[in-house]
Amino acid sequence: MKISFSGHETFVCRQFWLKKGYEHILANRSFTDDDAVVHLGVGKNMTTAIKFWLRGFNIVDENGEITAFGNYLLGGCDPYLEDTASLWLLHYEAIKSERLFIFNTFFNQFLKEKNEFTKPQLITYLKRKTEENGIKHFSDKTYDADTNVFLRTYNRSNDGKEDVEEETANLLVELNLIRPFSRTDLDGKTSVQWFRVMRESRDDLPHEILAYSILDSYDSKAKSISFKDLLEGVNSPGNTFCLTEKGLEEKLIELANIWPNEFNYNETAGNRVLQIKKEMNKWEVLDQYYG
Repeated sequence: MKISFSGHETFVCRQFWLKKGYEHILANRSFTDDDAVVHLGVGKNMTTAIKFWLRGFNIVDENGEITAFGNYLLGGCDPYLEDTASLWLLHYEAIKSERLFIFNTFFNQFLKEKNEFTKPQLITYLKRKTEENGIKHFSDKTYDADTNVFLRTYNRSNDGKEDVEEETANLLVELNLIRPFSRTDLDGKTSVQWFRVMRESRDDLPHEILAYSILDSYDSKAKSISFKDLLEGVNSPGNTFCLTEKGLEEKLIELANIWPNEFNYNETAGNRVLQIKKEMNKWEVLDQYYG
C-alpha cells in the first residue's frame, strides 16, 4: 500500500463531519467553492479535513463520487452515527480502504510487535516502515501530527489543551480500542503517557458487522477461509476488531448458528475453517441489523 501522511490539517474527524460532507456532495457542491466554508459551517482548513476524512472512511472514492457504503450508511441507515455498530463499520472501512496508512499498518502490523506503547515508539515504527519501503523520511512534524490525530481519533485528549466538547466528538472514541494509561519513568518520578490495545471478545461487536466485514474482505462466493487467516490475516476481523482467538471462534460458531444455510464452521484434523456455503449479499446482512 502507498505510504502517505497528512491531509487532515491536524484535525481529528468529528462525529457530524461525515454527514456534512456527504450532504455537501449530494447538493452538487465542491469543497473548493468560495462558499464551501459557509455551507459546511467550518473554517477553510476544516473543509479540507472533511474532504480528507470522507475518502479515508470510504464515504467517497478517489474521484470524489459517493460510494455504495457512503450511501448506505449516511443516506438513511444511520446518518448521525448514533449506533456504535456504525462506528465499528467506519473503523473497518478506514483500515481496509488503505487510504489511511497509519490506521492500516497499526492494526495489521504494529500490534503484532507490541500492544503497549508510547507515542515516540509508534513514531519510531512509522519511520522504520518508511525506510523499509525505500522512501525518504518525512519531517518530524509530519510524523508527530499524524500520530496525534490517529491517537485522538480513538481517545480524548488529557493534556488540557483541547476543548472538552470537541474531544468528546472525536469519531471513534466510543469503541474504547486504544486506552491511555500512565507509567512511571526509569527515574521513578516522571509520569509517562502510555497506550494499550488489548485483544478481547468484543461483546459489543454485532454479528452482522462481523459477517459484513468477512463478506466484504473475502468476497461472498462459496469458499473456505482458514481460521488463522481470519485471526491474523491482513484486514482480517481478528486484526481489525482486535479479537482474541477464543472470542473470534465463538463469534464464528454463532455466525453458523444464525445463518446455518450460509455459514458453516468446523474443525477437521486440527484445521479450523469457516465455509461460506452460498453467495450472500453483504448489504442484506447489514439490513438485518439496521432493520
